[in-house]
Amino acid sequence: MISVSGKKWLFPQYDEREVLTIQQRYGLSDTMARILSARHVILEEIPTFLDPKIKDLLPDPSLLLGMDAAIDRTIRAIRNKPQPEKITIFGDYDVDGATSVSLLHKYFEQIGVQVDYYIPDRLSEGYGVNPDAIRKIHARETTLIIMVDCGTTSVSEVALANSLGMDSIILDHHNASVELPEAVAVVNPHRVDQPFVPYTQNLCAAGVVFLFLVGLQRSLKNSDFFTFSSLNPQKVPDLMSFCNLVALGTVCDVMPLQGLNRAFVRRGLDMMRKNHGIRALIDVAGIKDKISAGHLGFAVGPRINAAGRIGSSSLGVQLLTTHDELVAKEIAINLNALNEERQRMEKRILEDAIAQIENNKLADNSVILVGDKSWHAGLIGIVASRLKDRYNRPCFVASFEEGGACKGSARSIDGVNIGELIHKAVKASILSSGGGHAMAGGFSLSEETFADFYGFLNKETAEFMKEYQPTLKIDAEMSCPSMDLLHELEKFEPFGVGNPSPKLCFHRVQPVFVKVLNGGHMQCVFKNEAGSTINAVAFRCESTELGRALQCYRRMSIVGTLKEDAIKQGEVRVIMEDVAYT
Repeated sequence: MISVSGKKWLFPQYDEREVLTIQQRYGLSDTMARILSARHVILEEIPTFLDPKIKDLLPDPSLLLGMDAAIDRTIRAIRNKPQPEKITIFGDYDVDGATSVSLLHKYFEQIGVQVDYYIPDRLSEGYGVNPDAIRKIHARETTLIIMVDCGTTSVSEVALANSLGMDSIILDHHNASVELPEAVAVVNPHRVDQPFVPYTQNLCAAGVVFLFLVGLQRSLKNSDFFTFSSLNPQKVPDLMSFCNLVALGTVCDVMPLQGLNRAFVRRGLDMMRKNHGIRALIDVAGIKDKISAGHLGFAVGPRINAAGRIGSSSLGVQLLTTHDELVAKEIAINLNALNEERQRMEKRILEDAIAQIENNKLADNSVILVGDKSWHAGLIGIVASRLKDRYNRPCFVASFEEGGACKGSARSIDGVNIGELIHKAVKASILSSGGGHAMAGGFSLSEETFADFYGFLNKETAEFMKEYQPTLKIDAEMSCPSMDLLHELEKFEPFGVGNPSPKLCFHRVQPVFVKVLNGGHMQCVFKNEAGSTINAVAFRCESTELGRALQCYRRMSIVGTLKEDAIKQGEVRVIMEDVAYT
């Protein structure tokens, strides 16, 4: 079935015997059993899926290459006599970087070790480690740099640190090449030589840092550190108290909510308001409900990211590490104002990019690449994401700088690995630098090679995109939603990439009421063939194919997710994503 959006609806093929077994063994409804079956959750793992626990899923940190060396070097630094070595944490300016730096900072603080941190400025320094930053860190008398959410490709920068007498530890999750920096340790689940370790392939940097802290604390416990340090043995840090930061980094870096990630986020969501900074952001965003992964991704995360995009790059870490509620409130208000300014700037860039695409018919290509001198380099990643959603194409967006240099950001679709494409272009000397993972990446090039890069991208993706058709996976078909079903589906939470909110299809329904709301949203009431009423809403769709279809009042099938009505409590409504005429 092809919908008005052009997406092909994919209906699941159920194993009816498996569905019945799930129902009977775990006492679940037919719909729940069908969704679990459709998502290929292994029968024996269903209890763990519905109630994931970190202790059941956490691998031994030492299974990651370089982990033991990283821990040993860190312990040597903090136990150095007569005083600990100077440690500086170097982190990226996005949410994953901010949470990773904050995790380490808070842990070291709790064990009585002072550390410094350095967050590069997005505009003047760009992504990742850079030579000027290395020299500034050296001037602080640093002897050990811990690089988080970056560093895997920083071969020359680590060599510079080595030449200045500084050791480096890298805790990262981005795509790695065969050549690694000559650091004390490169801990990255994506190292080419890393044997498979369960649940680590989808970790964000904060998740890798958490594993490092698990291993570090284990080693410290096995020594006499806690007995003879300034801490009382009863005050050994509670690592589970850091799950709110790991959850925030995981969701905002768009990592799949499966396995260990799912357990991190499930545990972390219950603890979000225990962090002064996160609570202040929740308040300034006006969130009154129970905190969900959606709130992190669409309300909390963008405000922290606003600091790195158009403000001071260190504000995120300041917010997440402060113990002062008044300071947290002040920073949150500042971040909220920056986010509002970011939204205004982003809207203008997006409009310019769409005009560039439409005027030059770039959507006819396998990949979209656009750029302009007036676009703020801190916002092009968000714009790339918006364009990817609009055109169902991998999208690369560049900001031209004085002198002909370009900084770019990219977002991808399933099946096209952005990180691999960028690494390949760097090897081919088309890009001067770049990196990333499957769904997102950053790059640098000169204006002279802009056209060559576009040709490279289209050539590399042409075969895949020729057969590509966007799809919408449906979990179950039914006649009418209910509050009982909504509450049962909550067992699938947290929802996000890799574990989306179940998509349900309602066939042969007739619109009987359609109203356009402020903001281009549309409120609808449908009747099914049995005469039952289905309340629904579609967001920001008035001028889209979906909005036009709804206003035709034709019989149709609708696909959406369920949510409790915010106004009429106790009533369920369908959040529509797509429709098809029947």
